[in-house]
Amino acid sequence: MRTRAVVGRGARFGLLVGAWPAGIAGVLCLVAAFVFLVGGLRGTAYALALAAGRAVLGGLAAGVTVGTATGLALALAPRWLLVRPSLRALLAALVAGAPVAGLGVLSLTGDGYTLASYPPSIHVVVWSATSVVALVAAARSEEIAGCGLPTTRDRARGRATGVARGEPPVA
Repeated sequence: MRTRAVVGRGARFGLLVGAWPAGIAGVLCLVAAFVFLVGGLRGTAYALALAAGRAVLGGLAAGVTVGTATGLALALAPRWLLVRPSLRALLAALVAGAPVAGLGVLSLTGDGYTLASYPPSIHVVVWSATSVVALVAAARSEEIAGCGLPTTRDRARGRATGVARGEPPVA
């Protein structure tokens, strides 16, 4: 039960992580499609509208995948790691940031290009996105892992439990 709950919280986190870039890319593609449609280029507008759909679905799928992987890593982590906030945050940041960094490198090195083929601004965007995803995962690692959430018994007694008191995470 605990693993399923942690993975579910990770997937919800992934939806949040994926929704922002998916929404931005989708809106930008739809705006460009509208501009081309007004200009009379229906074929290009149609292609951009399809690109908007792919951007939204792809961004959400990537976000859910990253979030689920983060939740699974935190669910399978030993308790001694989960009760230490810095180690838990580091684990979440590495698990969430590594696929984003890998995807960024793969997208920039495809088609025979090298990382040096692109202007520095592209690298800033890719590494900024990686850093943001990793930092948000680190900040949300306590929530994803379920640390600090009071149990039903604790709620009935009117006391809180959590990592701050050095107790293991609850299910």
